[in-house]
Amino acid sequence: MDMKLSEILFKSAEPLWLEAADKPFVVLMAKGTLDNERFRTYMMQDYLYLLDYIKILTKTFEMAEDPALKAFLRDLIDATKSETMSVHVPNMRKLGISDEDISSCELEDVISEYVDFMRQQLEEKGLIAGLTALLQCSWVYAYIANIETERFFDAIAASPYRSWFEAYISEEYTKSNRKWIDVLDKEAEAADHDKTKELCRIFQKCAEFENCLWDAF
Repeated sequence: MDMKLSEILFKSAEPLWLEAADKPFVVLMAKGTLDNERFRTYMMQDYLYLLDYIKILTKTFEMAEDPALKAFLRDLIDATKSETMSVHVPNMRKLGISDEDISSCELEDVISEYVDFMRQQLEEKGLIAGLTALLQCSWVYAYIANIETERFFDAIAASPYRSWFEAYISEEYTKSNRKWIDVLDKEAEAADHDKTKELCRIFQKCAEFENCLWDAF
């Protein structure tokens, strides 16, 4: 039986995802010893990244024609907006991050390049390429959180960053990713070898950006 696209993507990116799980920033978060100022910087950068991520998701929704796909993307956009405003923003407030801090913050170059790359895949290579690029971010966070939870279960339980890991291993987040993976597999059923190879390249490139992102903080 032929492999699904998601299985091929996972196999191609897993070595990079394992590298991500070993990044000092991630490990220190799990152990609870990450410097608070570093986490504060990450949260501001991640917030600005999420705003751009939502814009790309919205563009994907506008390009979609299939009613079922549009419905999925609408729900995904709503969920991402809700998580950003109801979880991410309050957590920034707890860290003492003000509106002035956010307005004066500029994206790290690597994050700007990452966002531009995802947008470019959607605009130049089409809907499936955009879905593939965007999925990598959501999927790798779940992968990292699960790996670290297995490695550092007791430490995470006492870590001040415990909620970060809990968010990405939650049942709701897992179900959302599973649905996204299923949607992409369905959309890519007719993809030939060359198209599949190109989607793997996009997925791997996004994983490389993620690893550079962790090094930036």
